[in-house]
Amino acid sequence: MSAIDLFLSPATDGRRPFIVGHRGASGLAPENTLSSFSLAIEMGADAIEFDVHQTSDGHPVVIHDELLDRTTDGKGMVNSTDIKTLRKLDAGSWFSSKFRGEKVPTLEEALELVCRNNIAVVEIKHGSEFYEGIEERIVNAVESESRWKERTVFIAFNPSLLQKISELDNELKTGLLIVDPPEEYLEILDDFGITSVFPRWEKMKAESVHIAHRKGYSVHPWVVDREEDARKLLELRPDSISSNYPNMLSGIIGRSDAS
Repeated sequence: MSAIDLFLSPATDGRRPFIVGHRGASGLAPENTLSSFSLAIEMGADAIEFDVHQTSDGHPVVIHDELLDRTTDGKGMVNSTDIKTLRKLDAGSWFSSKFRGEKVPTLEEALELVCRNNIAVVEIKHGSEFYEGIEERIVNAVESESRWKERTVFIAFNPSLLQKISELDNELKTGLLIVDPPEEYLEILDDFGITSVFPRWEKMKAESVHIAHRKGYSVHPWVVDREEDARKLLELRPDSISSNYPNMLSGIIGRSDAS
């Protein structure tokens, strides 16, 4: 079984849930940067979740917001900024002077770092209605390295966007982001050929996980930052848990042999 197939398979065998670093170790380093990803991996994260937008000249880049303002020293929209300009921006000083000079990563840079030994959980923020041709560019990037393809899952709130990714390459894995209990979305998952669900953790119940597993879907709740909440969630037997503090999760459930 490939790394991504194992990550996305329902954990009905009692194995520990995978640890997902949300935007890396974003509670301890500037989110969606290579430093944040590296720190999360050092702390025992099995997977790294990050977000993708697209520059004005068609480069997929790793940043959470449509605007540059919050997490860089730039101003304006990502899709109004070319890659040369974006790469000159400081994406670390807003968090701490320790990270001054940190760059906004390209999708390829993020995949190269994360997919050496870990899983990349890539959230696509918008499709072609906002970023023309982004689906094709993202798929082409992942297909350029077999290791990346074998270790990447694409997630989004829009099932039609995920369906387009699958149409471009039916071997790529997808997961639906939701804010309600998973059982309310099982028909949508089936209709759009989506193999996993990523719900907001507060809406999770043990029965939700059981129903999804029985139907063959894995469940990956987000985002837990308090130890007491993580322990409650563990009792529900999810397939992974996402946190801005992956060290907190590895302290509770241990590190995988690969970490």
